[in-house]
Order: sequence, then C-alpha cells, then structure tokens
Amino acid sequence: MKSNSVLPLVVVASLGASLSAQAQENDWLPSFYGRINANIVVDDSKSGGSDSDVVSNASRLGLRGDIALTDSIKLVYQAEYQLNPDEGLTDGQFFTQRNSYVGLDGGFGRLLFGRNDSPAKQLQNGIDLFNDLNGDIKYLFPAENRLPDVVHYTSPEFGGFSVSYSAVLKGNEGSDRLTENTSVALRYEQENWYAGVAVDSDIKGYDTLRFVTKYTVGNLQLGALYETSEKDGSPRGDQDGVFFSASYKIDNYVLKAQTGASDEKNDGGQQHSIGFDYKFNSDLKTFVTYTMTRADGSAKDNDQLGLGVEWRF
Repeated sequence: MKSNSVLPLVVVASLGASLSAQAQENDWLPSFYGRINANIVVDDSKSGGSDSDVVSNASRLGLRGDIALTDSIKLVYQAEYQLNPDEGLTDGQFFTQRNSYVGLDGGFGRLLFGRNDSPAKQLQNGIDLFNDLNGDIKYLFPAENRLPDVVHYTSPEFGGFSVSYSAVLKGNEGSDRLTENTSVALRYEQENWYAGVAVDSDIKGYDTLRFVTKYTVGNLQLGALYETSEKDGSPRGDQDGVFFSASYKIDNYVLKAQTGASDEKNDGGQQHSIGFDYKFNSDLKTFVTYTMTRADGSAKDNDQLGLGVEWRF
C-alpha cells in the first residue's frame, strides 16, 4: 500500500468519532464505533529481497444497537465494515463486510442471523496476540473463519460452561441447512482459567478439531492451542499444528511473544512473533512487532518488522 492511502482512514475515523459523540447524546441512535490500525512494515522476503510499506491492519467502522421487545428479550443488530485504502487488496472494494447480523438476545441466549465469526474462531479468545497483523494465526490454522449466511446461537452460561453453534444456510436444502457446514464450540471459564474445544464440519472445505486453553495470573497471560484438520479431496490426510503465546504487563507496556507450527495450510509451516505495545490510554496505543514466517520451500519465508499505531473510538 502507498503511504498516502492511509489518509482515507483518518477521514473516516474522524467521521466515525463525530457520529459516536452524537449517538452518546441521543439514546435512540445506534452506537457508532471503529478502529484504525496502521503500521510501517519492512518486509525481508527470502525469495525476493526487502521492501517497505504502510499497511492498514483490518481497520474498521461499524454501528450496533439493541431495541427492547419485552422486559426480557431485545432485538440486537450490528453492521461492521473493514476499510481497505489500497483497493487492490480486497477485490477492488474500499469497504468489505465483517461481522454483520440481526438477532434476539434474552435469557435463552443469543440467536443471530447474518455474517459472524465461527465458534471455532471465537474459541481462541485472545490468545492470538498478533491478531490482524502479519503474525495472525490464520496464516497457520484453517479454522479462522468468518461465515456468511449463517444462523449462530450462543447459550447462557451454566456453571462456567457455554456452547455456541453456527450453521451455513446458503447452498443447503431442507434440514441440511442446520446439519451441514457447521461449527460448534464448548467453553469453560472459571476465574483465571479458560478452556474449550471446537469442531468444524465441512467449513470452507475443512473438517477441523481445535483445543484451546488460557491461564491468567496477575499481569501474566499464557495461551495454548492444538488443532488437527483434513481438507476435502486432499491426499495428505490429517494434518495438525500447535501454538503457544505469552504476554506480560509492565505499567503501560505489554510484552508479547508467540510461536506456532502447523502443516495444515503449508508443509513445515512455522510462525514466530515478538513485540510490545505501549498504551497511552484505553483507546490509543503504539506497537512494535517482529514476525518470522517459514515453510517448506523458500517462497513462504519472510521476516517482517513493523511499527504502528491503533486508535479505537
């Protein structure tokens, strides 16, 4: 991306902040929100030399709200779009749709219709410390999916346990709409420990089993993930991968490191990232990252150093 492509992000962010302020003054308006994340990246490719660029990392703008239908049930909605200043990155579109849905929320849980992250993707629950950056675990693991045309249900919590389920409606007929192309996850969370398991059935061509755990004590967070999957029509059979992450807070700094290895997407796939955030406040931070990516064959090998800023509104 050219550096002057970041200018539209600033314009849209200013508009979103203005709309958000108006929404706070008028309860009947939906809540406008957004996130601008951009960094300068120096990319050292082992097959093509080095290059530098200014990159937008899934910057977004959205609105959400709820309307009370009864004392215990409300209508909920969200429309969220990613901003792509370099139109060539995403099929020539400046805006691309992210999680956008309408549904019901109450004592029975939450039922949504639209586009939403799969339960398997949601299961990682923040252990991916470099999410949306070059170190994102989606480059190693296939179960990182945002699903269109889904019905998505999340149960209430019972004794620390909860269940979520998604089924892709489009392309299926009759009862197959709820039983084919599904993702389901079971989670348990109690005090400083979190764990879960998820199963994807024919989601974007993969059958996947994922286990995740996270432990937090004081300023330290530790995370781990194991995943095994099989791609439809592939002669390679089952492939698997593992991932570990750790972060530690020191005053306004957050030190981060993670490492993963998986054959699911690329034979010999490896990714190792380190970095830190400096938080000015809850909405503004700057960050430094270094990610090393490896796979069998030099075409996948590169090292990236990044310096960036993130503003939430």
